Amino acid sequence: MHLERIEISGFRGIKRLSLSFKELTVLIGENAWGKSSLLDALCLTLSPDAEFYEFNFSDFHIDHALGNERATEIQIVLHWNEDYKGEHNARRYRGFQPFLSEKDGIKHFYYQIHSHIENDKIITNRQFLHSTGHGISHPDTDKLIRQLMVLHPIVRIRDSRRLHEERHDGNNEQPLTQTPQELRVQKRLDNTCRRLMTQPGHVSTAEIKSSITTLRSLVDHYFAFAPHQRSKALSPHYSSLQQTNTHGLYANPFDQLIQPHMTKQARLLLMGLLNEYIRARGPVELKRISRPIMILEDPEGRLHPIMLHQAWAFIQNMPMQKILTTNSPELLTSAPLTAIKKLIRQPYKTEVYGVDNGELSKDDTRKVTFHVRMHRPSAFFARVWLLVEGETEVWLFNEMAHLNGYNLAAEGIQIIEFAQSGLKPLIKLAKILGIEWHLVADGDLAGKKYAEKVRNMLGDDPERERLTVLPAKDIEHFLYKNGYEPLFRDLANITDTKIPMRKIIHKVLRKTAKPDMALAIVKYTRDEKDNRTPLLIRWVLKRIVAMSRGFG
Repeated sequence: MHLERIEISGFRGIKRLSLSFKELTVLIGENAWGKSSLLDALCLTLSPDAEFYEFNFSDFHIDHALGNERATEIQIVLHWNEDYKGEHNARRYRGFQPFLSEKDGIKHFYYQIHSHIENDKIITNRQFLHSTGHGISHPDTDKLIRQLMVLHPIVRIRDSRRLHEERHDGNNEQPLTQTPQELRVQKRLDNTCRRLMTQPGHVSTAEIKSSITTLRSLVDHYFAFAPHQRSKALSPHYSSLQQTNTHGLYANPFDQLIQPHMTKQARLLLMGLLNEYIRARGPVELKRISRPIMILEDPEGRLHPIMLHQAWAFIQNMPMQKILTTNSPELLTSAPLTAIKKLIRQPYKTEVYGVDNGELSKDDTRKVTFHVRMHRPSAFFARVWLLVEGETEVWLFNEMAHLNGYNLAAEGIQIIEFAQSGLKPLIKLAKILGIEWHLVADGDLAGKKYAEKVRNMLGDDPERERLTVLPAKDIEHFLYKNGYEPLFRDLANITDTKIPMRKIIHKVLRKTAKPDMALAIVKYTRDEKDNRTPLLIRWVLKRIVAMSRGFG
């Protein structure tokens, strides 16, 4: 079975949140928007030690927007689904039969933790639920909840720096509960990693392979690294973990470590990751039947992008449910588009945005994957997209924003030219990810077609919030008519007043690169005593900044 969804209310930094999980879930979102509280809720609900967490007053959400009012209730609900039909008949899940419901031929069940404050005391109840939300009375509820924690414990790797910082001495303290076998394997792993770092020429391939094999047996034993044997008839909502992924990586992630092309640094990094995976379980020996859920927080810390991608290739192939948090645009280029979940904190709840299967057509997905995820992955972290037609506008709006006292990057605004990908896929993606957007279109025939597409996608939004159409053929003609004629004449080296605007602009564009022209426009604006930024451009900048500052 796998964790399908979590519902949280009143817990720490979360007022309300509902989040669905996949085999891989990549969480992005700004600081204080609930990512850490979400991961904390998972960890205390599915603790590897199978002990019940005792809530304290600091766990109850404080609403600073309502005068620091403290919530009086915490509720956490976990929704579990079968990976394939009939999985509930497996021995490990037979005890959960009284709690199972069925939907679309797949069995599922709900587990709830409810805690509330009563007479300055905290009272916590744990129970399984009917699909209607009512509690199910059962004499072995506590025992089965602990069984669930044993079956699917959270393994949380917090500090990414330790993924490549191996120990260099033999005097490190080991967890008190380590068995002699673990101590031997840990010592062997540390010794191999140390020699790889200091004397790479003295470490043979056979020694590395032997260490990896030993490590593999330990991980398989204590973490059940191999997935359950599964039927081919998997749930349509959950793909098989046993298949080689679409990136052509090795079916077993351990095989990556013994490939001849792997450098010593890459081996060191990946062995360090496995080392941390073992240690992350804490002072608890996980059972052989356990199928952990791995949480990996911000693995990009201090890792070179090349090393990050090598580590990611390994992590992605781990045959288990994985939850990843990241602030790395580079990492998002490797993650599937449908795995990305963006958390945005609103006054009354934390909204979760993501691309679910079917929301974008194959053609739309191809376009946005190439144009945004591959070429502009930082756009996923933006609050607002300013959509423009060409390169001139990208340079111009960025530079004129600085002249008017705005730092677009610091405001969370990304300028995206849409000519290569088309307009509709970008607007669809922005809506799906909860990103505000505004389009600046030329006044020519093509620009009017773009404007009409926007009008057809407005919904209930006012047109002025989403669309600005230049009152000229293009940005160059607009600027020429709004105080920049002397500059264009100077760039074209034309003083004859009888030559029409169209020919002057054509000559400028033929002899001057667009970035150079944009910078010349900005310099011309800056050199004037008064801010010559056209009023329409200033209005667009003010509008998108207001959109961005309205977040959270």
